[in-house]
Amino acid sequence: MPNYSRIALKMLAAAVETSREESGKKREPVDTSASTPERSWRRNVIGILSVAMLGLGGVFYFAGIGEETLGSASTHAFVTAALLRVGLVLGALWLAWDSLKRPARWLPPGLAVAGVIGIVVVAAQPRLILAIAPALGGLAVLTGVMRIFRSK
Repeated sequence: MPNYSRIALKMLAAAVETSREESGKKREPVDTSASTPERSWRRNVIGILSVAMLGLGGVFYFAGIGEETLGSASTHAFVTAALLRVGLVLGALWLAWDSLKRPARWLPPGLAVAGVIGIVVVAAQPRLILAIAPALGGLAVLTGVMRIFRSK
């Protein structure tokens, strides 16, 4: 069995190096206007799918339609809940569509990578949360302090 703490430390070191490399670069502003045709039609499709799923889930829930078609009450409850949940997520995606292409300027890119790697490592070995959480917290503080001193 591999030593997960060494692997995690190597991944965190790589994330810090990536953060150092990318923090020196100037970020280009991203155009977030919804005037581009590809984004507007995609946003519209997501909104339509959201409304359709929420509407169909509501009809299934309140009118009880679909229980005969789906076979059993448990399948009907599962499909109804799935339609409502996916509809809610698509609705949230529709609301947040304009900000999806914009990078979060307050979050250093290396820290985001380290966070994803930390989640994967903790999913593989849950006991490592005791080492990963303080390491990510220290990395966040360190990158914040470095950013403050670099901006001057």
